[in-house]
Amino acid sequence: MTELAVPRQHTATHPAPHEVRAAIETEITTRWPQDATGLDAIHHYALKPPSKLLRPLLLCHSALVFGASLHRVLPAAVGFESAHTGSLLHDDILDNDPLRRGRPAVHTRYGPEQAIVAGNALFFTLFANLAECGQRGVSDDRIRQALAVQARAGQEVCRGAAQELTLAGAFDSGIPAYMSMARRKTAVMLAAACQVGAILAGASLDEQEKLAAFGEHLGLAFQIRDDLLPYDDASGRSGKPGDSDLRNHRPTLPILLALDLANPADEKALRRLITAATYTPGAQQKLGVLLRRCGALTKARHTADSHASSAREALTWLPPGPHLDALAQLAKE
Repeated sequence: MTELAVPRQHTATHPAPHEVRAAIETEITTRWPQDATGLDAIHHYALKPPSKLLRPLLLCHSALVFGASLHRVLPAAVGFESAHTGSLLHDDILDNDPLRRGRPAVHTRYGPEQAIVAGNALFFTLFANLAECGQRGVSDDRIRQALAVQARAGQEVCRGAAQELTLAGAFDSGIPAYMSMARRKTAVMLAAACQVGAILAGASLDEQEKLAAFGEHLGLAFQIRDDLLPYDDASGRSGKPGDSDLRNHRPTLPILLALDLANPADEKALRRLITAATYTPGAQQKLGVLLRRCGALTKARHTADSHASSAREALTWLPPGPHLDALAQLAKE
């Protein structure tokens, strides 16, 4: 008999949203303590203090909205954070970015060889943690389904990363190519976090796909907002180099929009900046001026907001409750 997943409200045995993040942070600290040694010490440095925890929060709330036990799905949630962190370790090497979250990136502190190995280990942690959910009462069938979804998503992320490398310097590649890359590189894994949470809770395939649609729109909004950070983040709160996209000749959405919107003189100046063989101080600031003047930043923000709105609309079929509210709030941040 198929086990039905019925959305529940908060009860004494189902934590309130603010308790979910605390539980995730505690689980990470328990698995990678401050006194860890060897590879675990590198993982502790990479994972602590925790960042947004977007993927584990999506997984947990997607499970809790169907009444799942947080204890049962917590290993999977931490696994998604570990895999995401592993991808960042590799991204920082590919992009030659020395900083991550306002401090030396893992490859800067420990060397690129150790960062590659540490990143690989964090990918495998996700598989191990999904299997661990079985020891906490999740059925083998649900774990198999979750593993399949996660593995396919991981393959898509790699395709997206490869596509991003191919697009470097291809400023006439067009917006559809950018959106395809953004979907694979970012949105697919957020969709997978939502779907895996629903799977582990016993949701139907239709319910899983609806939550995955929410995660995909959220991921596209998140990626576009990330593209906007170099121009909006005057305080440096992102903690990573603001000139990374320009140095790596990435055709981000604001730049692609500007190439369509700019007047001929500004387009010529823009192309000089983005195709320069060497990066010069002040180039990022000049780029920001051009993108603002032609309205590209405003249009990119509207595109991100549109995907965030679509994400929230994808949740309207669920009954009201604290974990639904938590998912909707993640689409606003």
